[in-house]
Amino acid sequence: MTFFILTFGCKVNQCESENIQKSMEENSFEACESFEKAEIVLLNSCAVTGESVRKLRQSIHKIKHKNPNCILAVTGCVAQAESDEISKMPEVDIIIGNANKSEIPSIIKRYLSDKRPTLKVDPIFSLKTFPNEIVNYSPHRSRAFLKIEDGCNRFCSYCIIPYARGRVRSKNLADIENDVKLLAKNGYKEVVLVGINLSSYGMDIGKNLADAVSVVCSVDGIERVRLSSLEPDLMTDEILLRLSKEPKLCHQFHLALQSGSNKILSSMRRRYNREEYIKVAHKIKAIFPNATFTTDLMVGFPEENETDFKDSLDLIEEVGFLKVHVFPYSVRPGTLAETFDGQIPKAVKAKRVHEVMEKSSETCQKVLKSFVGKMCDVLYETRDADGLYEGYTKEYVPVKTKSPEDLRGKIIPTKMGTVKDNYILCEYI
Repeated sequence: MTFFILTFGCKVNQCESENIQKSMEENSFEACESFEKAEIVLLNSCAVTGESVRKLRQSIHKIKHKNPNCILAVTGCVAQAESDEISKMPEVDIIIGNANKSEIPSIIKRYLSDKRPTLKVDPIFSLKTFPNEIVNYSPHRSRAFLKIEDGCNRFCSYCIIPYARGRVRSKNLADIENDVKLLAKNGYKEVVLVGINLSSYGMDIGKNLADAVSVVCSVDGIERVRLSSLEPDLMTDEILLRLSKEPKLCHQFHLALQSGSNKILSSMRRRYNREEYIKVAHKIKAIFPNATFTTDLMVGFPEENETDFKDSLDLIEEVGFLKVHVFPYSVRPGTLAETFDGQIPKAVKAKRVHEVMEKSSETCQKVLKSFVGKMCDVLYETRDADGLYEGYTKEYVPVKTKSPEDLRGKIIPTKMGTVKDNYILCEYI
């Protein structure tokens, strides 16, 4: 039977969807290019905001309207945290929690034999170790995502994810090494390490993030190692010093921010203040040549006034981000912030999103201009509609260039040329 996976949310979900696809194919299911043609549609859901849950529900209605005969299954964080609500939707045939993702092919096979609505959601906090999951080693691109951590112990006031993912669980170093060797064997040049709270890697097994990075960097054939989202307060001097000794590590740091206001950070139950965040950023700039920064920023959190918002804009300017992923706060049922007074009007949040986008565009241009004239190694990955090859430097600077040869999958020294809207146009050398 044919299947299609629709993925919502973070890089961990994207990584897991690839692994689910591999597992399904190994169980005699055939991947399909669209949900309209698929016999089975699996939605890997995100529960990070109220808006993400709304989009999931909207997609469920749309899929069943356009493909009424398909078997529709929901997995991921919404399936785990809100299974009772999802089970009330008549369009949904199968619900599989995060604790049961490794069982997806067998659960679907059982459904095919008895056609009974299925709810398989085991308690997430019962999981104590990293799951033994199939990893997709297929050479679909030059960059591979590898999940090495799951769960979060932080319980920020706006976030439901600990209830959907459970406590921190880390992949052991031997399994990481085996996975990366297979990725290298299949032609991948870059590995991106991902996790629900990647900075917490190893706290349950007596290791830390630097240990994992060291193992990945030691594998022949892998030329780049990139890190996904990091918690600034967990980037200690010891870890930063060890990371600085790894020449394969990409000098791009996605430091989670959420707000530049100390008042809002405290209300969010984040574990750092703006001064500590800025200090970590400057420390990284001093240790890692040409380091760039990306981040996530939430606007319109309860009680965020204009002074608080200006603190966020000022911090964007201070750090000089290459990219800011900005989103408006939306009430998330089941979180502490749901009970907070001082909810911000939708129009105000939309205005603040726009202002952040403008500010981050300014800082992006400054970062891009700082690279003009430099020689950088670029991993070319795709080709656009105009025939330009697209890729990224180690610092995640987007690059486009012309070439008579196919550059995809190759790392090429390239002189940084002219800054365009959000990338650098280069002459191929």
